[in-house]
Amino acid sequence: MAQNNSLVLYDVHETVDVCSNVGCVKTKATPSRLLFAGFMAGAYIAFGFIFAIVASASFHPKLGTFPNLSLFKLLLGAVFPVGLIAVLLGGADLWTGNAHIVTLSKMTGRASVKDVLYNWIGSYTGNFVGSVFLAFLAVYGTGLMAGGLFKDVLIGIGNYKVALTPWKALWLGIGCNWLVNVAIWLYIRAKDTAGKVIVTWFPIFAFVAIGFEHSIANMWAISASIFASDGAISWVQFFHNIIPVTIGNAIGGFLFVGFYHWYLADGRNAIKELIDFVEVLALFVFIMVLIPAGIAYALSGLGNIATWLVPLIISVYGVVMTYLVRRAL
Repeated sequence: MAQNNSLVLYDVHETVDVCSNVGCVKTKATPSRLLFAGFMAGAYIAFGFIFAIVASASFHPKLGTFPNLSLFKLLLGAVFPVGLIAVLLGGADLWTGNAHIVTLSKMTGRASVKDVLYNWIGSYTGNFVGSVFLAFLAVYGTGLMAGGLFKDVLIGIGNYKVALTPWKALWLGIGCNWLVNVAIWLYIRAKDTAGKVIVTWFPIFAFVAIGFEHSIANMWAISASIFASDGAISWVQFFHNIIPVTIGNAIGGFLFVGFYHWYLADGRNAIKELIDFVEVLALFVFIMVLIPAGIAYALSGLGNIATWLVPLIISVYGVVMTYLVRRAL
């Protein structure tokens, strides 16, 4: 931390220290706890997305009975924050938040590159499993998204997301996790529960209404679209979105929130910290995004079987990698 707190801008040092401690604890979690906490975070974000579709579907600009783009976006954004509020108050491990929180632990010397990689792999895997489970619940379990307007809106959202160019998806991912982690930062700085809810709600409302891309939310939205469309949307297309959005989320959360506040509080060895971030991001993307994308591509010729086989194999792969990386620490 900074040697002289009187030189720290905006009194960020206290919040940096709190975030760093939280991130350090996250890196020490056992694989089973990390995966379970990640599962819950993916599920909570999915609940928020389901709620958002139910609340806004009638105003979808092309499919709704009362088409109004602005109202559709406002309602979608207004109720979606219930997911992150549940993550923060309920206690769960969301990978997009770890792009900020756990990297702060690394920059303050409380965690290593391997610690960050372990947490990222475990939380991302858990988020994926939780998201896919909620996709199954929404489409096949409850039938809520299996027909009618909700299904049409869901598939429309899925088609939009997989059609994004990598360049656009990258920048939409950066903007998204910038705001998500501003919400987390404000949540930690707030002093009471009501204040924490309010300061979390506004940035999340903004990112959804603007139309930014959140990798974990997209895990639910696109996988649910795959199920609801009977495979018309594929897992290969899923990764067309997830690869650039994940990279963008990591950059947005780290650079514009975690690194920024750490730099105000300390800032020593900044170049080294940037290089270390690039290293861990490259390893993470290769292990948890590119290899699963290769699995999806390899199994794409199996038709409808791939709809179920791909998420199953990727889930098992992620769990195994979590345990292997933990053992290597």
